[in-house]
Amino acid sequence: TVRFDATVGDVLPWSFVPTQLDVKVVPGETALSFFTVTNHSDKPLTGVATYNVYPPKAGLYFNKIQCFCFEEQRLLPGETVDMPVFFFVDPAIVD
Repeated sequence: TVRFDATVGDVLPWSFVPTQLDVKVVPGETALSFFTVTNHSDKPLTGVATYNVYPPKAGLYFNKIQCFCFEEQRLLPGETVDMPVFFFVDPAIVD
């Protein structure tokens, strides 16, 4: 099971939440998850996501294939979007 969490820096008036807190994955198989992001300001804003994996040892096995975190994201005032993360957990994690 992969558990997602999200926080936003104080200077960016966005909400950022995983649409599914937990995703059951089979090591070696791809999985897709989404984060819902809303710009609560009255201006277009650009942000970039950073991530970490905990425990750190698990990060060696978590592989993102496609992620909104690879690029800056621009949201219009009041806009809400679902942003995908396409990933897999390396089967070597079970060794």
